Amino acid sequence: MTKKKTLMRAALAAMMLTGAGLYTAPEMPWQAPLAYAAQQETALHIGDIQGENHISPYNGKKVKDIRGVITFRQSDSVFFIQDEGDGNEKTSDGIMVYAPNTSAGIGDYVSVDGEVIEYYGAGYKGKEETDLTITEIKASKVKQLGRKDLPKPIILDKDRMIPRKVIDSDGLSVFNPDKDAIDFWESLEGMRVEVEQPKILGPQRYGEIFVVPGTHEGPFNNSGGLSITADNMHPEHICLALQGGNAKNFVCKSGDRLNGNVTGVVTYGFGIFKVLTRMNQLPPLVDGGLQPEKTTINPDPNKLLVASYNIENFSANPTKTPDSKVKRLAQSIINDLKKPDIITVLELQDNDGPTDSGDADASKSAKRLTDEILAQSGVQYECVNINPNYNEDGGQPGANIRVAYFYRPDRVQLKSGKVGKANDANKWENGHLSLNPGRINPTDTLYDHTRKSLAAEFTFKGKDVLIVANHLNSKRGDDSLYGKKQPVTFKSETKRLKMAADIKKFVDAGMAQNPNLNVLLTGDFNDFEFSPVIKTFEGSNMHSVIKDYNLGDRYAYYYQGNNQILDNIIVSNNLKGHYEFDIVHVNSSFMEEHGRVSDHDPLLIQLELQ
Repeated sequence: MTKKKTLMRAALAAMMLTGAGLYTAPEMPWQAPLAYAAQQETALHIGDIQGENHISPYNGKKVKDIRGVITFRQSDSVFFIQDEGDGNEKTSDGIMVYAPNTSAGIGDYVSVDGEVIEYYGAGYKGKEETDLTITEIKASKVKQLGRKDLPKPIILDKDRMIPRKVIDSDGLSVFNPDKDAIDFWESLEGMRVEVEQPKILGPQRYGEIFVVPGTHEGPFNNSGGLSITADNMHPEHICLALQGGNAKNFVCKSGDRLNGNVTGVVTYGFGIFKVLTRMNQLPPLVDGGLQPEKTTINPDPNKLLVASYNIENFSANPTKTPDSKVKRLAQSIINDLKKPDIITVLELQDNDGPTDSGDADASKSAKRLTDEILAQSGVQYECVNINPNYNEDGGQPGANIRVAYFYRPDRVQLKSGKVGKANDANKWENGHLSLNPGRINPTDTLYDHTRKSLAAEFTFKGKDVLIVANHLNSKRGDDSLYGKKQPVTFKSETKRLKMAADIKKFVDAGMAQNPNLNVLLTGDFNDFEFSPVIKTFEGSNMHSVIKDYNLGDRYAYYYQGNNQILDNIIVSNNLKGHYEFDIVHVNSSFMEEHGRVSDHDPLLIQLELQ
């Protein structure tokens, strides 16, 4: 060995003993394994992967030997595992695994290698911009290690209380599951949970039923559901997403209950957290006894009886609107609503329904229902409406939904006047409408792809009444209550506010010409009774009858576990104290098997005109 080599070896040995640094060239071969090892980070617990956040700290990283017992199989490719836990309630002990062609089943104890990803579950178009993600291991290897007992489920509202009222309080900047419901559910993502003796809040839809534990404190409304208020969207309700069997055929209604506990795993989709559970594991259903209502109003021949009814995509096309719906709807108008003098009808479609025929006429659709009412009761209704320009007013393509009036000529008269056309804007002349009926500002771009409001004047026992039928733009496009955008913004409200101001301006012009005018604004406003939209319609000279109505009965629509108001009746101040109001619950709390014919309940008001 040369003297030079001996000195070099001695120097290297000294550096190794003393810890002195060595310069390493980037291309030296031992660099690659070091870099590779950095990508192979391993979490000791599933809780380490889930983290105290909505996004995993391991997102995009590979993990090895993640162990847990399979608690639920969602499909041939997806299952959930859960480990013994890390003792931290803020971190979930369960996780979803994507592993196609893996034969392991429930109760198998497995080891998983793979990549952690934040996965967008099922959702609406644009879900990447709106929805939260599900933390998932995209498995490269699944090894079966044996069998284990399933972990004990978290009993909701017993082992851990679901936050009340508050969904998010800090724009997702602080992860606080004890306070914010959106964080609470995230802290249980992928874990087994149990609901004791669930109370059912409303009808099944899409294979999902919304419930609360049998111990829930309420207050429940008159149907056994939960009605929203300005400060409470009820984040404690639980979506049971039924898996297997004929989930979409499961029949239930508000006020029913399940006679036993329900266990499942927490996941997320379509903007909400859900508990996946098996149809064949559901306890027996106990009928709560809820029945469709009849109005409490006794018709007075000297008072005007007016209804507002969204009849949900009604047409003369029997393949889209079955005869059973026509018969039941007629029965409801006759028996439940006591044959109103005027009915504001919403979602009346053209004659062929959602068929792209180019014809928007709805005379046959209207006649189909009025003929059935006549056949059952002997009462004749006339229909007045204005056909929209084809496919310009929203709703199902080709169906041309519109607002219309059914009225009884034996009780009321439509004031004589010129009937407007689709593009004709109504005006005021000497305190009366220039067009009867006529649309309000129909060519303004504000109303693009939205049903146009229809103003009509009727005469009852020598007194006139102006009614404006409305069906404002839907809430489509609003942020999900449990979405990634917090605080939530209701984008669709911007348009409704502008429409409300424009319609109110029209009404105010008439009231300025005729201060004693009896005015009713009716229809589907697609907004809550406490919203800025309804307050805009009220202004200083009108009053929402819903606001004074009993909270236990204040609902006409059901959506994702919440009873709520979208329909409304607003009256001029001169009618305050001169009406009787009722919401007739025949639809929203029920399924078709119970006689439901629409997703909305009708509203009814009896007036002593001034």
